[in-house]
Amino acid sequence: MDHTRPELKYVSAKDLDDDGKSLAGLPVMGLDDEKLGQVEGFIIDVSQGRPRHVVVEAGWFIHKHFLLPIGHAGLNADGAGLTADITKDRVKRFPGFNKREFETLSAADIRQLDEQIAAACDDANQVSAVQLEIHYRLPGWWKSTYYSLPAGDRR
Repeated sequence: MDHTRPELKYVSAKDLDDDGKSLAGLPVMGLDDEKLGQVEGFIIDVSQGRPRHVVVEAGWFIHKHFLLPIGHAGLNADGAGLTADITKDRVKRFPGFNKREFETLSAADIRQLDEQIAAACDDANQVSAVQLEIHYRLPGWWKSTYYSLPAGDRR
């Protein structure tokens, strides 16, 4: 089955054009200074060339991945890691992430996933479109050169 939202694509952090600075494997720390995991990749809106989520490999007791909305991730001053503005306890409320399953999600499934993650970030019962936009705002540390749409995918 083709992905029903082809503009959203998983991209390994190793595949980004990083100008000599790799984001792959960078530690992701929580607001409480607890390690949440490490950067594995990003969910990119390829139509806009901008990230929506950081794919974090948590691997605490079991091998787990989760999606961190890009608006909640800041690059450390030394560039050696990301800091999330949420705690490890809050991340435990996030749904897991599976790359293969992601590619089969419908637009409604992705919208529901976004709402679940946003609600876990804020303890919200309902999430408005404005609140979702805040979760996915483009961070200042993201360089437009990190991701370029492959020539074969341009329309």
